[in-house]
Parts: sequence; structure tokens; C-alpha cells
Amino acid sequence: MKIIVDCHGGDFCPREAVVGALVALDSSKSLSVILAGRKDEIEAVLAERKYDLSRVEILDASEIITNDDSPSLAIRRKKDSSTVKGLRLLKDGGADGMVSSANTGALLIGGTLILGLGAGVTRAAMCPVMPTLTDTHTILVDGGANVDCKVEQLREFAVMGTAYMRELHGIKSPKTGLLNNGAESEKGNAQTKAAHALLSETDGINFIGNVEAKDFLTGVCDVLVTDGFVGNAAMKASEGMGSVLFSLIKNGIMAGGLRAKLGYLLLKPVLRDIKHKMSGDAVGGAVFLGLNKVLVKAHGASKATAFSNAIIKAADMAERDVPAKIAQGLAL
Repeated sequence: MKIIVDCHGGDFCPREAVVGALVALDSSKSLSVILAGRKDEIEAVLAERKYDLSRVEILDASEIITNDDSPSLAIRRKKDSSTVKGLRLLKDGGADGMVSSANTGALLIGGTLILGLGAGVTRAAMCPVMPTLTDTHTILVDGGANVDCKVEQLREFAVMGTAYMRELHGIKSPKTGLLNNGAESEKGNAQTKAAHALLSETDGINFIGNVEAKDFLTGVCDVLVTDGFVGNAAMKASEGMGSVLFSLIKNGIMAGGLRAKLGYLLLKPVLRDIKHKMSGDAVGGAVFLGLNKVLVKAHGASKATAFSNAIIKAADMAERDVPAKIAQGLAL
């Protein structure tokens, strides 16, 4: 598998993107990478490390798409950016997948316009894979790409998420839930009521009904379907709550005196494991489902570990040909 790594656009690029790519190479002898970005900056990082020269290429690109850029204008005007050149190379068959921590909107627009949508897909979805209480994962479809969705698009999201969890996580019949304000089938607005009825009749998915936000991270379902507005709000609320809880624990320990500090020392391994489990680094980022090619969005603040895991994820998706599996599911 050959994966393009967009080495610009993130907070710690290009260093962390390049180092993460080299770490990923150590995980699989069949993996190779194309590092897209300013050649001199990439080479400066490479010069500090040992790696297999035969498995690393550089795609020189002079421009960078930043978070301050208008996504549509950036894709049209910054033709020599690492993001656009990477997407075009991927489209032309020069690689099997791509990882980028660049501007989310630019990736969505660029992915749609350059890579194209898969057969039967009307909207690509950005899908974070969330950790759960049960040591499993739930894919959120959509996590922010489409704030306004038609009911039929929610059905597409369910099929796409099912294909991903089946192929990448080995779940034979992934449980699919619809994010709603109540578990009962009659709850919700006109959109979610119509979506509930449609998902109940959709072949190829294991629809379990409505799922409330309080069960978002409990592992009750493997695929959680919603529009991008609600999905993004739910995701950020859960991220914020996790950050607040750890801050409260830290403040309590600091204010609790010697007994609290001794208790912390005993609990430190447990708290460290929980923090690692809830970190996005372990899953590497969100996947864009519905495109003709594999595209993974790493978080803007990604460090080497997150980039490495995102690259491995992209390679796994390409090897299992997830875009084709999605098209097959939508054809049912």
C-alpha cells in the first residue's frame, strides 16, 4: 500500500507528519509513503532520522492551504498546494489513499470535486471513530461535513458506516442507531421520524432504533447516524466534558492535600490509561466516507502518533477497498 501524507496544514507540521509517516513504515514492510509538501522542509526532517529510502517519496508542493483560507477558493486557486497536488495524484492512481490534517472544509470540497463521489453517494461524510465504555468503537456518521441533510442521505450514512465497521473492525452485523432526543420510535422532529422509518426498512443494516446522546459513548451501537450539525455538537460536547472532568480531578487532587496526592499516585496508571483511551491519537482521525478514494482527516493538532495511526488506517481501508464495499451496499 502507498499512502500520500499531506505534510502541511496542521499545527505541528511538517515535522510531526513526517515523523509519523516514518513510524508507520515500521509497522508494515508492505507500506510506503509519499510526503507532499515543501521539499526542503521535508528533507530537513528526514535528514535527522534513519529510514528505508526505497519506501519514501517526496511530492514537492510550494503552497499551503491554511485554516484561514476559504475552502472553495483554496482548492481552485492553490493548485500547487500539498493538499491539491496530493488529491490529484491520488485520483490519477499514484497512491492508494491519503492522510491530511489540513483545512477540513478544503479536504471535503477537494475530495468531492477531485476524487469524486462513489456510486450511489450524494454526500461524502466526515466520520470520527469514537472510543466507548466497552472497549469498542462507534463511528459517528456525520461528524460535521453536512449540517443539513435529507432523509435519504441519512440512509446513505447508515450504509457507509456499516461497511466501514464491518471491513475495518470485523463486526459481521454492526448495530446502527439514529441519534435522537429519545429512544422511542415516535420521538424526534420530522426528519428523525422519517429517517427512523426509512432505516427500519433498509436492507443490509442492523438498525436498533433511536439512541439518546447520553448513550453516545456507551457502546450501545457500532454506527451512530445523524446530520453533521447535531453530530459535530455531540462530538464536541463529549470532548469538552472529558476535558472538564480531568481538570476537575486535577483541581481536586491539588486542593485535597497529602491524602489526595497519595491517592493520585495509586490511581495514576488507571487515569493514564483512561486518558489514552479517550485520546483521538489512538484512532488517528476521522475518515471521509462516500468518496471514490480513501481519504483520512487527522486532527489539526496531531502529533506523530496520530499521524502514524491515521496512515495505518488509510492503508487498511485501501487494502479492504472500503469505497467499493460502500457502493455495493448502496446498490442493494
